[in-house]
Amino acid sequence: MRVYIIRHGESDNNAKKLWTGWLGVPLTEKGINDAKKAGEFLRGIEFDKVYSSDLRRAIETAGTALPEYAIETSPLLREINVGSIAGNPIDSIEPAARQKASEIGYALYGGESKAQLSERIRTFKRELESAELGTVAVFCHAGWLRGFLDDVMGTVLPRGSVICSNCAIGVFEYEKGIWKMHSWINLT
Repeated sequence: MRVYIIRHGESDNNAKKLWTGWLGVPLTEKGINDAKKAGEFLRGIEFDKVYSSDLRRAIETAGTALPEYAIETSPLLREINVGSIAGNPIDSIEPAARQKASEIGYALYGGESKAQLSERIRTFKRELESAELGTVAVFCHAGWLRGFLDDVMGTVLPRGSVICSNCAIGVFEYEKGIWKMHSWINLT
């Protein structure tokens, strides 16, 4: 099975540099164009199934990129819940606290721990493994995509070591019980 995991296009909160988490924010005009670029990249690939986070920015990206497909939404694909800091400026938290949150999660702010996000990712991976599909598209969020990469690689990669721009595409393969990273594409 080949799995294309696509981060959503630029959202209003991305443009304003605000924490988002589970907030239902729309794409910006740039975000819509990001999604169109992703659609151009994915053109010609036949997907057996298209999944999306149930959050607005991911659904809009999926619908813009692959309008000809039915989209199945799942809360398992949501971004990490950042709790009470959602909607606040990114720089409202000191850099050291941001670094710690990127390592352990946002339970301190009433959100999810990194372990909770990892469990959602693993649950979705198990669903994919049992579905016996050939090619799948998954529209999600930066934290989810990075978490999936970490899980496949078997280590937590330093956040600054992987550029994950809006509509970044991670391509993974699953065969004979083994997940592998195939490629990583930043379109913007």
